[in-house]
Amino acid sequence: MHTVQRRGAMALCSLGAFRTLLILLGLWAHARAECEDPLASSKLNLSVTYDLPSFEASTPIQNLVAFRGRVYVGAVNRLYSLTTDLQKLSEYETGPVLEQPHCPPCQSCGSNANTSLSAAKNNTNMALLVETYYDDELVSCGSAHRGVCHRHLLDDSLQDAEVTCMYSPKTNSGQNGCPDCMAGPSGTRVLSVENGGVVRFFVGNTVDVAWPGTPPQHTFSVRQMKETQEGFRFFSEHSYLDLVPQLRGSYPIRYVYAFESGPHVYFLTVQRDDVSSHAYHTRIVRACASDPDLRRYVEMPLECMLTPKRRRRSSDKTEVFNILQAAHVAKAGRVLRDELGLQEDEEVLFTAFARSQQDSPSPTPSSTVCILPLRNLNFFFSDYISKCQTRRLQHFAGSGEKSCFHASSTDDSSTCGKHGLGYQLEVTTTVQRLDYFDGQFRSVLLTSIAAFPMGDDTVASLGTADGRVIQVPNRGQRSQRPQLLRHCDVTRFHSCNLTTLPQAVIV
Repeated sequence: MHTVQRRGAMALCSLGAFRTLLILLGLWAHARAECEDPLASSKLNLSVTYDLPSFEASTPIQNLVAFRGRVYVGAVNRLYSLTTDLQKLSEYETGPVLEQPHCPPCQSCGSNANTSLSAAKNNTNMALLVETYYDDELVSCGSAHRGVCHRHLLDDSLQDAEVTCMYSPKTNSGQNGCPDCMAGPSGTRVLSVENGGVVRFFVGNTVDVAWPGTPPQHTFSVRQMKETQEGFRFFSEHSYLDLVPQLRGSYPIRYVYAFESGPHVYFLTVQRDDVSSHAYHTRIVRACASDPDLRRYVEMPLECMLTPKRRRRSSDKTEVFNILQAAHVAKAGRVLRDELGLQEDEEVLFTAFARSQQDSPSPTPSSTVCILPLRNLNFFFSDYISKCQTRRLQHFAGSGEKSCFHASSTDDSSTCGKHGLGYQLEVTTTVQRLDYFDGQFRSVLLTSIAAFPMGDDTVASLGTADGRVIQVPNRGQRSQRPQLLRHCDVTRFHSCNLTTLPQAVIV
């Protein structure tokens, strides 16, 4: 069985073979209440037991989203609606699906169907999000039906909700491909944005293989949800970027996280350093949220570093953590804001990195945590572009020659997405940040991260590959080790006490 369990400040999902720990953001209200009064003792008490509310799914859980007192869970062949205490309210069956090679998604082929070629296929939830512009609705995109999405009008019961297949046969056979084929078979990240009365869906797809009988999906795209809500449309032939043909199947881009801030949308990816390299690194993709043609699109490398504070031996050197495992954007508490020189409403990008295996995107059990104010992030984008530390996008343009964009402002909200000159560039300078916890997680693989302000503090919740949760409040200037944290062993359920951070506790 595949379980979601709530322990104090965190909710985790056991994903079967998946190592990623997913955090239920909607349960932070409980976390705030439970963290108000720290335990007087910092000693780890292994005799403490807890009666933990839990939810068990019959198939691996893929995605979670919290909305207005409900937690929606996307699993293989199932969608679930839960309370914030993880009690099941309803479920909706999404598979297995009987698919026929020459039958359009969600269509009944009737007597023309070749039943001998039909096959039952599991429907893995690839993307799950809530859209509220027209109605309160849950959009789920699965691995069946060529990645087509379904929208569920949110009511008391998923089982009784009105469900619409978001596919229009007449609009999915043009030169631009299939705009309704949202999710890819190798991984998808979807971000919906409402701007000026138009609902745009930005989509990043790991393009390794194509759905049978369809052209390969676009690597990065923006599409409009139709007013009728029965599907999507591309704005033009400039609404997507594709890997050059010779790289399809050999240049995977994994989209790890996506968010909207100000006039921009951002996607964080893991991909190869360049088209001729076998090494991998992390990039931040930035595009204009109001741009239907991706006129201002840029990628910039990002890495997290660990540098010994005292170089006792000449062999001491900086360690580079290159593979992003998880990220989260949130506002910071007063202490961290003062430390970073931020205003109260400014946001910060919290990231968990790992060192990769050689020439591989697979992580090693060694991690760091880096933070980057979005103000600084946008400064780097503007600064490097203005200084011409850029080149053409090798994987999209087929050439990595130097290319510049000269303008007085490259990211002003008054020009973002407007007609005129634009750029599609790759920054050649890597943004480097220092590990905020100074090596405390160098023997741990962090797989999830979330942060939120709680009074003066900023609380970071970290999940590990071996099923543990560490919760760290920032209560002072950056120090060599976290001062207090909540440690939860979700494998053995021994304890969840505030404690200092001896290395033995988290390994």
